[in-house]
Order: sequence, then structure tokens, then C-alpha cells
Amino acid sequence: MKKLGVIFGGVSCEHDVSIITGLQLIENANKAKYEVIPIYIHSDGEWYTGEELLNANIYKDFEAHQNHLKKVAILPSQKGLMVLEKGLFSKNTVIDLDVVIPAMHGMNGEDGTLQGLLELANIPYSSSGVLGSSVGMDKILMKKVFEAHKFPVLPYTYFTRAEWEEDRDEIITRIENELPYPMFVKPSNLGSSIGISKAKNREGLVHAIAVNYDARIIVEKSVENIREINCSGLGYENDVQASVCEEPVHWEEFLTFEDKYMHGGKGSKGAKGSKQSGMENMSRKIPAELEEQQEKKIRDLTCQVFKSLNSKGVVRVDYIIDKDTNEVYVNEINTIPGSFAFYLWEVSGITYPELIDKLVDIAEKAMHDKNKNNYSFKSDVIGNIAKGQKMGVK
Repeated sequence: MKKLGVIFGGVSCEHDVSIITGLQLIENANKAKYEVIPIYIHSDGEWYTGEELLNANIYKDFEAHQNHLKKVAILPSQKGLMVLEKGLFSKNTVIDLDVVIPAMHGMNGEDGTLQGLLELANIPYSSSGVLGSSVGMDKILMKKVFEAHKFPVLPYTYFTRAEWEEDRDEIITRIENELPYPMFVKPSNLGSSIGISKAKNREGLVHAIAVNYDARIIVEKSVENIREINCSGLGYENDVQASVCEEPVHWEEFLTFEDKYMHGGKGSKGAKGSKQSGMENMSRKIPAELEEQQEKKIRDLTCQVFKSLNSKGVVRVDYIIDKDTNEVYVNEINTIPGSFAFYLWEVSGITYPELIDKLVDIAEKAMHDKNKNNYSFKSDVIGNIAKGQKMGVK
């Protein structure tokens, strides 16, 4: 039986959403195949494990339960989960981890930082790697990669908080020269629609920028007569498949954080008949009603976007369709989508437990490929220094 670590929570605005995603995945993992080890990162940065973490109710008053949990850490020198034992003479123990599935959203989990730690510890993990994760988190870099691959993207501009504080008038003038109103103002490094504002005029633009969440800010042209279409990609390297497409059906100004995650009301049921909240409970059309050629274009684009960022595991690519022109635009990629987009794969013929199996297989294959790399190179540099030779430059 494989020991499967599931990491969720995190120091991020998307901490609570990550708890939902993590608990959903744990519930649906095949317990005959995996010993699932929950690994919760509290919003203060402390890591915990313990059976109590499987009870969703403890997160309402976590401090009342944390003494029953074990503090843990992943160290680069230790392939596993180190339990930080209490007491002066206690010896730390290590829980072996065969595979880790990061169920993280947003900064400090989906942006490549956690992936870097897992790489150093040489633990197989299911999400995109360091580079793909970091680019997929940063909307500005993401757009630049998409443009380089000639994917269709909406017109945009960007600036830094430092530039804004130095000369607001210049920034406003630049934005207005490049984009028409209305426009969307977004933090470059957040997801789940947190911090996104629509500006219909200069006053709205100034307000949207003033309350933003990031040091780098992107401003995009708004499409007024809009459809949003999402499609998930699954795979590794050149073996990538696209799911059916979905269309959220309750657009107002834009899809808010609450729209995405907080509409799983009582009585809504997810996989295995359990009550679950999260992305699968949002009002949506699955499959989306698209012309055959347009659906093919979106599914093909999803595989191309997946490969362009060297993605791994399961992602979701979000699209915008301008209903006035029927043009399709790539909006963004989510390298760890809410609920792992399992509802799209269920309609595509892959159950959630089967999806988890595929994620484990992908993680192990990627680690196998990594271990083929040669990380040693013998040279005389250190020996020459010991002999008194001067150190040079490359």
C-alpha cells in the first residue's frame, strides 16, 4: 500500500478553498491502494498531520484541536515527513511518503515554492513543476508565454506598485492610451478571482488599483458580451488529453470568489453521494453548448497550453468567448484547479478515484524521469584551489 501525502491549507488568501479541495481528494482516494496522510498547513505557516484533520468541523475552531495533532515538516535532506516530537530528549521520527498530491491554491503552494521543496526532498508529486507552477501563477509572465506561442489573448498592460506610487498620473495615462473602458484590474499573483475589480471609468480604475493585493498589477480589456468556457487538461509531457468543456451560467460582472466556491449549499452532493462544497457545485453547463469546431479548437488549445508551460498532472484552462465576434481567447491556466476539476473528468469518463490514480502514476513517472538525470560531474577545481592556484571566473 502506497503512502499518499495530501498537502492542503497554506499561507494564502485561498487557504480555505484549499482545505475543501484537499478533503474532497482524501475522501475519494482508494483506501485499498493508499494510506492517505493528511498534511495541513495552517495560515500561520505551521504544518500538522493527524486523523483529526479529516473532520472538516475542526477548521472552524482549529486552535481548540491543534494540541491533538502532530507538528511536521518536510526537509530537503529527508525523503519523508518529519514528525517534530515534543520534549527535550524526544527523537524526531519520519513518516515515509511514496507520493505527494499538493491540493494547494494560490501563493506559497501553487506558485512553485512548495514544488521546489518537494524537488529538493526528492519526493514524487503530482502538480506542475517549479517553472510551470510559477509561470502559471503569474498572470503577466503567463500572458507573455501565451503570446510567444501565438495563443489568442486579450489586450493587456501591466505595472508595479512602485511605479504607481512614484507617478500615478503617468500610469493612468498609459493604461488609458492602451486600453478602452471598461477594463479589469487584477493582481498578477492571485487566483480564485480574489482582488479582481472591473473599472468602468477613471474613478473606478484608481479605486481598483488602490485596493489591489499584489506588487505587480495587470489590466486587461473587458469583453462585454461574454461567455466563459473552462476545459481541463490531464497528462505528462506529450501524453495530454483534454476533458469536456464547461460553461458557468451565472455571470454578473465577473465570476467572483464567492461564485466559484461558496455556492455549495445544503443538500448538494458530490462524488460518492457525500455533501461537498466547492467547484463541482457551481451552476454550470457540462458539457458546454459549443459548435463542434469551436469545441475542438478549445480542447486542442488546452493541450497546447498544457505543453507550453511544461505542465504535469491536472490543470484547468479558462477561456473567454466574445459573443459579438465569436473569437476565443485564452484567459489563464490553473495548475492546481479547484476540486481538481474532477467533475469535468467524471463527465469525460474518468471517476475521481481513477483521476487520483492517474495523478499518482504521473508523479511516479516524472520522478523516474528525473532520476535518469546525471547530477554529478567530477572536476579538478577544488583540488586546484587546495594546491594554491587562484580562483578564476567562468
